[in-house]
Amino acid sequence: MRLRLFAAATVLTGSLFAADPELVSLAMPDSQVMAGVNVEQVMLSPLGQYLLAQTGQLPYSGLEKLIETAGFDPRRDLREILVSSNGQPGRGSGIILARGAFDVPKILEAAQAGGATIETYKGVSIIGKPKQDAMAFPDSTLAIAGDAAGVRAAIDRMSAPTAISSALAVQVNQLSTTEDAWFVSMAPLSQLQPQAPGATGAGPGPFAMLSKVQQASGGVRFGANVVVSLQAVSPTDQDAAALASVLRSFASAGDLFIPNDVYVPAAALLKNLNVTAEGPVTTISLSVPEQQIEDMIKASHAANEAHREFAPHPQTRPMQRPAGGSAYGATPQRIRVGSNVQKAKLVQQPAPVYPPLAMQARISGVVRMNVIIGKDGTVQNLTLVSGHPLLATSAMEAVKQWVYAPTLLNGQAVEVVTQVEVEFSLSQ
Repeated sequence: MRLRLFAAATVLTGSLFAADPELVSLAMPDSQVMAGVNVEQVMLSPLGQYLLAQTGQLPYSGLEKLIETAGFDPRRDLREILVSSNGQPGRGSGIILARGAFDVPKILEAAQAGGATIETYKGVSIIGKPKQDAMAFPDSTLAIAGDAAGVRAAIDRMSAPTAISSALAVQVNQLSTTEDAWFVSMAPLSQLQPQAPGATGAGPGPFAMLSKVQQASGGVRFGANVVVSLQAVSPTDQDAAALASVLRSFASAGDLFIPNDVYVPAAALLKNLNVTAEGPVTTISLSVPEQQIEDMIKASHAANEAHREFAPHPQTRPMQRPAGGSAYGATPQRIRVGSNVQKAKLVQQPAPVYPPLAMQARISGVVRMNVIIGKDGTVQNLTLVSGHPLLATSAMEAVKQWVYAPTLLNGQAVEVVTQVEVEFSLSQ
């Protein structure tokens, strides 16, 4: 069972809130990754209040059904959430612990009505469904969610508490005292990163340097300004400096990675990212006025509404043959062409400059772009699909100058949509 939260904030700069010790004692003793949210403070913050007001304007939805059937309103009844995982790929396990106000009899009744089974373990009711995680309510203030074995183990720890590692405990106490939402990973990020299907490892991905990070932590503190802070510990000072360089490059080229239909200032925010490296530690911080986030949310909603309003409607009438036209109607103004076919039409192809910083960091790989080619064969528009941030800007600047032979259809020039790849090899 996945628990979704929307992020938001506290009014105070430091809430002096620490993670609930009982929740921490129920976490798995082999935990390597933990995260928490002070939901009570979140709901009291300016941004939290704004988001709450937005949910009040939504039509009848799953939230209203949850309130009606289970008597549980997460906006009102949740106080704190703690997530714990052992961070083991393939055989990992984790649990979600929540403190709040739960109408257990009503929740159990609603679960049974929805087809769930109820198991009693050491006097605690556990709700379960086939192929889904389980959830238990030891009392009206505590909820435990996760796989069935993990939930039962947490119930065992209620009578025999265990301790997480001292190093993790120190981090948890520090971050949960100063941050409103936080996370700690004592496991290397390479251990947590899923391998993309079909990945061959031939070239580094956009954030290959992250795979060297041995530990990471961070948090969000909400108020008049929303402050995000992250720390990453690398094996060497040089690795930390290289990671900082990659992140700065990503921030400066943020507009290349934000889709066109996303509110443009989101890319501008990345340019305010502060990245420093001191010894093996890379520190990232970003401060954003809370009102600016509200404005971005409003603009995003307005853009979505406009998109729905002007989206083309499906053709409901059969297409008729136009007078004097072909059996297929007028010649289309834009067609999609395979990358290899379009590549053969290149008549001008300036090569990209290999960025010195990427070469120094031994970064290579392929940058992929979606490209619109005009009727005259020049590149009219392009958007980044994938590629390392240190390579993307150079590749895109080069492709903007490419020229193709015009593409003709039924004797008429048409625009072309295709995909372009630019390869950077250290041997070139």
